[in-house]
Amino acid sequence: MPDQFHELVARATGGQQPYPYQSRLALNGLPEVLRVPTGAGKTLAAVLPWLHLRRSQPAETPRWLVYVLPQRALVEQVVAVVRGWRDRLGSDVDVHVLMGGEDPDDRAWKTDPERERIFVGTQDMVLSRLLMRGFAEARTAWPMSFGFLNAGVQFVFDEVQLMGPGLPTSLQLQGLREHLGTALPCRSLWMSATIDPDDLVTPDMTRPLNVVELSDDDIQGDLRTRLEATRTFHELPLVDTDAKHYPAAVAEHVLTEHVSGTRTLVVLNTVERATDVYLALKKRQPEASLTLLHSRFRLGDRLAHTDRALHTPSGAGSIVVSTQVLEAGVDLTSETLITEVAPWTSIVQRAGRCNRDGHAEQARLLWTSPPAGRHWHLPYEEADLKATADQLGQLEGRHVTGSELASLDVPQDVPVHPVLRRRDLLGLFDTAPDLSGNDIDVSPFIRDATERTVSIAWRDLSSVTDLDTRERLPMPSRAELCTAPIDQARKLLPNSSALVYDQRESMWRTARADDLRPTALLLFDATRGGYSPEIGFSPTSKAAVAPVAIPDADPLPDGMDTDPQSAGVGWVPLDVHLSDTERETRALLEQLAPALSADQCDAVALAARYHDLGKCHDTFVSSLRSANEESPPPDDTTVWAKSPSHRPLRHKPPHFRHELATALMLLSDEPGLLDGVTERDLVVYLAMAHHGKVRLGIRRQPDETEDVVLGVRQGSSTVPATLPGGRELPPMLMDLTPTQLGPGSLTDRALKLRDRTDLGPFRLAFCEAVLRSADWRASAVERTNADA
Repeated sequence: MPDQFHELVARATGGQQPYPYQSRLALNGLPEVLRVPTGAGKTLAAVLPWLHLRRSQPAETPRWLVYVLPQRALVEQVVAVVRGWRDRLGSDVDVHVLMGGEDPDDRAWKTDPERERIFVGTQDMVLSRLLMRGFAEARTAWPMSFGFLNAGVQFVFDEVQLMGPGLPTSLQLQGLREHLGTALPCRSLWMSATIDPDDLVTPDMTRPLNVVELSDDDIQGDLRTRLEATRTFHELPLVDTDAKHYPAAVAEHVLTEHVSGTRTLVVLNTVERATDVYLALKKRQPEASLTLLHSRFRLGDRLAHTDRALHTPSGAGSIVVSTQVLEAGVDLTSETLITEVAPWTSIVQRAGRCNRDGHAEQARLLWTSPPAGRHWHLPYEEADLKATADQLGQLEGRHVTGSELASLDVPQDVPVHPVLRRRDLLGLFDTAPDLSGNDIDVSPFIRDATERTVSIAWRDLSSVTDLDTRERLPMPSRAELCTAPIDQARKLLPNSSALVYDQRESMWRTARADDLRPTALLLFDATRGGYSPEIGFSPTSKAAVAPVAIPDADPLPDGMDTDPQSAGVGWVPLDVHLSDTERETRALLEQLAPALSADQCDAVALAARYHDLGKCHDTFVSSLRSANEESPPPDDTTVWAKSPSHRPLRHKPPHFRHELATALMLLSDEPGLLDGVTERDLVVYLAMAHHGKVRLGIRRQPDETEDVVLGVRQGSSTVPATLPGGRELPPMLMDLTPTQLGPGSLTDRALKLRDRTDLGPFRLAFCEAVLRSADWRASAVERTNADA
């Protein structure tokens, strides 16, 4: 077994041998807490042992690995490293990025959830999906992400000292999964050089956690060189410099202290100061290459800046000006590190980027305090910075290792964060907006208030004058998106003619100041400025922004009044599609082998058999024919589930949801489709929820009359239809009584399923996700057959 892991690591890394502690993880499994110094190979320790265990113990090892990082700028480097390992191994494990924006990979992992996969993402994108409120994700996708990402996953939370409220949320989620039950086991690993396992306690995660640290066997060879690497501490004389002259003064010291042919790393506590210092350095035109790194770049620019920062210095060397994005996860070293004071745990991490490999002969860490003034200490607590400054003063002129730094007891404020409780999680299960169109804000469980951001893309909106075209603009790709602080984006709003994606209406509309919430997705007019490839998001920049070229984009995600899955496939009879989806569902359940009872698995398959039954409603039949005037159906007697036209369905009455009609048909005593079925309510719920639009909250739209709910009129009728197996279904009349609140209603039945001890929110959402995945797979097969 050890030899097999050593061989795997050597192949993946091009000859590297694992450290002893990494081999122990491959033998004994991943722990719950990994506390090893910076530079000791935590990324490899999390990924390659998991991959080895998937080969040697597949039944006991979760099929997905989700690697969570606190900073966006860290994701691409980890993705590149992991993909490099995979490619050298010749593995077929897909590596996905969870960072927001439209991406075909999102549909891939949801369509084939049984395959082994590795995900790398930021904590805001991962945790928001684990809370069923995925940032920059369509509302209809929330239940599916929640269902699959909370089943059969090994989570790895890296550099947890930077997670803020995300840390207790990750702990609570693991505890709640264990208490409420999941369809497939989930595990979590928390990693950091400065983590204290005693602090990893929350109301629902109170049990002792398994901790792995370095042993004497590990401290040898290359790792010993790294651990014994020192840097000399000195304070920069900037005490009397005011805020106005501070960037220029820092820049002057950077140029004075930089050693030709080496890398100098400059770490500032805010994006604004980092940008100002970078511009001050640029003004002086240094011979060394100059790079700015922070979290407010679009993907392509961020990758380019990161590549320049990581490039081996040559000639006059390189100067990298950065924020906290380089505190963790980036394998970068410098001979000279200049940093502002920060909480002690952050200083330990930053020091790990100075003489990281132990080969620098005169490594120095030079520190200073930000200029005094209002809010000078942000984003940190003032007391933390003063405690750090006091400790650093005692290290003046000393050569100190990273382990010695980590062992120092420096006071640091323990912030109080909102704690996700069971009632919060259960409340988030309902994805319908409230009566005012708003959603529960989960950002307090994910990020500190000072870190709340929106996602922005720039397009030439001035050339799009047609209102309908503006409303239906394609969703931004990941490459287009840039994160920006809400307060700064709000300042840019009056001059930008921005659009915001309306989750409720599934359309773009003019953005207002109160639309700028953490879940917001915005389009800014590229001709109005607001972004620079050199310095990133820049509210003061008036220069036109070059829009990111995107391939032929899909239209907006599936909205409340749309049904794109019924279009562009070909003419597929309803009974054929129902049979295809049931077949795919049973195959998925067999492959995933979830911890569900036989009756529950049968219920998922039955829901697949009947999920589109509402398409035999007269409203849908008429709408489908109207959308295919140029290519009418082969006959008028068959009920069709899919059609070739890409034209949107125009329902009369509007807002028609065939899923609601399906649920009402299944509840009807005539013809008794679910007679004798043990999990009758589960079948009804899953069939109703299979598009993520009609779930717990069932409300009529503002323009609907008392006798209509979501386009289904009281007393309206279906047409005769053929069911799988040849059974003929006579016409049925719609009874809206189950849509009214109270005992026996659709909402009441759904809530009881959510709260059942043998189901609960995690298993229930998993069942939803399986059915939706099977529906997609069946449609893909049918599309292929139609094209043949």
